[in-house]
Amino acid sequence: MSEQNKININYLQTLVLQESESDTMQEIDSNLYNSISELIKNLKSEEYDGIKAKINQAMISMITDTTSALLKLRLEKAILENSNQSVLLNEEKYILDSKKEMLERRETILSGILNGKPHSLDVQ
Repeated sequence: MSEQNKININYLQTLVLQESESDTMQEIDSNLYNSISELIKNLKSEEYDGIKAKINQAMISMITDTTSALLKLRLEKAILENSNQSVLLNEEKYILDSKKEMLERRETILSGILNGKPHSLDVQ
């Protein structure tokens, strides 16, 4: 995302709307989550009083809620068998990798239990 197209709440809302209206995962800027993080950091570093402080806090809240909705939508789609994994962002891949690891561990433990071969968790 170029400096001219700095991320804002309208852009995020558009992304969530596009993602929710499509069955396929949308291709988005690979630096999206870092840009959002920078935006939130900048908003939190600004000190305001009174109504400006409330507006700033509301903006942070809208951005975090919208980002959470976007991430949740994209991860739900990524779990589906027919999803296009190539458009996943690195952060999304990281989250999904941990889910794969959890499933592998569950299968290892369950297999051992069901085959009468106890698995020692001390030997990791």
